[in-house]
Amino acid sequence: MEAKKAKSGGILDEEDEYINLTFTMTQVPTHPSARPFQVALPHPYHSKTENSRVCVFVKDPARAFKDEILDLDIPCIAKVIGYDKLQRNFRQYKDRRSLLKEYDAFLADLRIYKMLPECLGKEFYSKKRFPCPIKLHGFSKAELKTQLNTAAQATFYTLGNGPNYAVRIGKTSQKPNEIGLNAQEALAHALAYTTVHDGIEFEQVC
Repeated sequence: MEAKKAKSGGILDEEDEYINLTFTMTQVPTHPSARPFQVALPHPYHSKTENSRVCVFVKDPARAFKDEILDLDIPCIAKVIGYDKLQRNFRQYKDRRSLLKEYDAFLADLRIYKMLPECLGKEFYSKKRFPCPIKLHGFSKAELKTQLNTAAQATFYTLGNGPNYAVRIGKTSQKPNEIGLNAQEALAHALAYTTVHDGIEFEQVC
């Protein structure tokens, strides 16, 4: 496992570090997918307790979605931005960089997910901070609340076109047993997903 800084405000900051579980495949996937796969963790590193802030990109009209979730208990969802506003207000590098720093994670409505790379630019994708897709339509209010809370506290795994992979499983501020349980759960889901999606096996875990 390896740790990376959770937030970078300055060289002397005493911030949590993210912990990643890394593993190597015996074969390179023949059917890679750019779409991240959601993995629920028993001890989320993004949570109300951690004061996590998650931003959601939605299909317009954004106001309709904001009204729909107005009275829902979704503590980690700090901001909702419609696609049109994202295009208008975040064209410049400095604006996208500021957006990246303001939130811990990003989610995106499935209906606009494929259009976001052009909108967000390389800043989000080179730093592995790209928004993770989530279905936000066709639900009752209770179901939407569950969907948003689950996604906001989940980690994500992407099956790429190489042998080496990493899944974020926690922060250094969490207890060792919590990290261990998160690692087991993340690896089990990654194994199951990869086996079904590509039918290949794993060589090592570290």
